[in-house]
Amino acid sequence: MSHFVLQNITTIKQVLESISELTGECLVTIDNNGVYLEGTDPSLISKVEFLIPAKAFDKFEIEVEESIGVNVDSFAKIFKRAYSSESLIIDVNSKAGKVELILESDFKRNFEFTLLSTSNFNIPKLNPRYSTFIEIDSKTFKDIIKDMAIIGGTILLSVHKNNISILSEDYTSKALAEIPSESKSIKKFESKTIQRSKYNLNYILSFLNSYSISDYVKISLGGTKLPLKLEFPTAEEGRFTLYLAPMEI
Repeated sequence: MSHFVLQNITTIKQVLESISELTGECLVTIDNNGVYLEGTDPSLISKVEFLIPAKAFDKFEIEVEESIGVNVDSFAKIFKRAYSSESLIIDVNSKAGKVELILESDFKRNFEFTLLSTSNFNIPKLNPRYSTFIEIDSKTFKDIIKDMAIIGGTILLSVHKNNISILSEDYTSKALAEIPSESKSIKKFESKTIQRSKYNLNYILSFLNSYSISDYVKISLGGTKLPLKLEFPTAEEGRFTLYLAPMEI
């Protein structure tokens, strides 16, 4: 059995709600490094990863390293009901095929779920080599993406030597945001080549629902041949990551 305790559930609450908009089920790997969730949407357009390092937990106890399958939709619904003052206790009993979530304050709420078979998952391992890296203020990026969503369902993301531009358009309207590399909202800007790629906006919006877990979002680009990578760093070197396949331009 594995036993975990988190006193601050703010980050996991927001991340699981975002993940549940992209996929209903996740493969969870538990080892001495921490807890690692990964999942894809049914069309395999996107992949999400969420690493909670062992040192981010207030209590982290495992008997064996293992992988389990969980229904993230159910978890997210519970966390929507959770109070920020509550602590989280997770007990995994893979022999019994069960996982128990306990929300605790001055009273307890217990929820038990049957684990999913790991054979249901066929999740690709991704390790692309990118040439463009940008770190931008999370709220600024979220606001820009929401502006784009007013116009259309896709964005054209272009990176030049000294700026990044985001375009959305339909048959009658267009929205364009341009951010220079010296903008106060930019923390890091490295671009060796000009990049131009197109993405489905809904996946990015779902990911950005968790914008408040990190001051900055890391953007990695590799043109039309590599997936867009968006990443929020979290406590103790944790991370919440979205990979999104490009569309034809």
